[in-house]
Amino acid sequence: MKYQYDLLVIGSGSSGFSAASAAKGRGRKIGIVEEESRWGGECPNWGCVPTKSLLKSARVYRDLKHAEVFGVKVKDVSFDFGAVMARRAKLVGALGGKRVEDTAEKLGIDRIKGRATFLDEHTIHVGDKEYTSERFIIATGAGTFVPPIPGIEKVDWIDFKTISRLEGLPASMVIIGGGPVGCELATALSTFGTKVTLIQSAPRVLNREEPEISQIAHDSLERLGVVVHVGAEVIQLSQEGDQKNATVRVGREMIKISSEFLLIATGKASNTAGLGLKAAGVDLDERGTVITNSEMRTSAKHIWAAGDVSGGMRFTHTAHHEGSVSGYNAFAGKDSVKADERVVPRVTFLDPEIASVGITEEAAREGSGSVLVGSFQLKGLGRSFIDDEKYGIVKIVADEKTRKIIGGHIAGVRAGEMIHEIALAMYTNTSIDDLANMIHAYPTYSEGVLAAAGVAIS
Repeated sequence: MKYQYDLLVIGSGSSGFSAASAAKGRGRKIGIVEEESRWGGECPNWGCVPTKSLLKSARVYRDLKHAEVFGVKVKDVSFDFGAVMARRAKLVGALGGKRVEDTAEKLGIDRIKGRATFLDEHTIHVGDKEYTSERFIIATGAGTFVPPIPGIEKVDWIDFKTISRLEGLPASMVIIGGGPVGCELATALSTFGTKVTLIQSAPRVLNREEPEISQIAHDSLERLGVVVHVGAEVIQLSQEGDQKNATVRVGREMIKISSEFLLIATGKASNTAGLGLKAAGVDLDERGTVITNSEMRTSAKHIWAAGDVSGGMRFTHTAHHEGSVSGYNAFAGKDSVKADERVVPRVTFLDPEIASVGITEEAAREGSGSVLVGSFQLKGLGRSFIDDEKYGIVKIVADEKTRKIIGGHIAGVRAGEMIHEIALAMYTNTSIDDLANMIHAYPTYSEGVLAAAGVAIS
């Protein structure tokens, strides 16, 4: 049968665009289908880029307020939230949207605008047209998981995506969810003066991190004035005029919190509704996530899936990797490769930054039992004294028998950069002993990695 396309990719985000780029070859007809008005997916348009822009502006504001510590006097430090949001919009415009479309055009990739729905294994419906393709890659990402809280359907809540519509600085905000999204937005907005209350159902914020790392994050939020409730359950939501109300059980106490805005940050749910995947022969798990094998292939042999829609770690960098793998495999046949996600660093951009790679000490002890653990408080570094940075830790976990590093955890200034030394050591099977014996420059924050490795082998 003759198809219109050799490959159609559904979704133009990190995984979708990477897939189309990797698949592009001589004579191949490839297209990307995107239903959003802005191309590029979550990261440049609503997630990573705009959030980090807010955090950067907040950090500059905070640093200027504390400049006198360094002998620098700055009078009447203030901010213009409208200008902060305008800079955010400028960055979004530069890194997403039309830039992605223009790049696709230069690569000779067709752009199809609209929502795709499978009619059968090789046909999709978009708008008022039908398109056929020999192969497909599903890269539709994930949206906010909306928890089944009584009353939520009657409340005007926002999430990481709709927060971009803010016209002014919120006076108050309740954030439900103490993961990376909730903690990052709480950090940015509270720095500017928003009264933020963060509600986390788990016993800790950033609860998949090491306990001591989570505690540093918790303390950081409270220093900024954020009211943090952990181990809390939202019992009821309601709205009176523009005021949002949350009834929350914290321990044995029931409290009522009112705020101007309510933000939901309770995790992600794969965007598979309405795709007609049953007609395509693509299986989903009980959460609605596309099931794939290690080559990113779905239950339909001619369809692959990549990025957030297929579950996994749901980072932009893993989505890019999975997209590249699926795009290559779509035409590789017997030469298909497997996604390699053995070593994936992750960063939460708080103040200080939180970064991790590999497994925690608890997971390591449950797995092998025989581990080496080294921790070092960053406040003991010369660089920390120079920069007046008081908070942070480096923790490294290694297998005692093999001496291989299996986990690294950092809270501190530039943790997002520092974690890659540990990640590279893990990727190359560098031993904890070699890391502890490698000379590190003075005065740097990376000396904390050296010190933690030294503690582990001592």
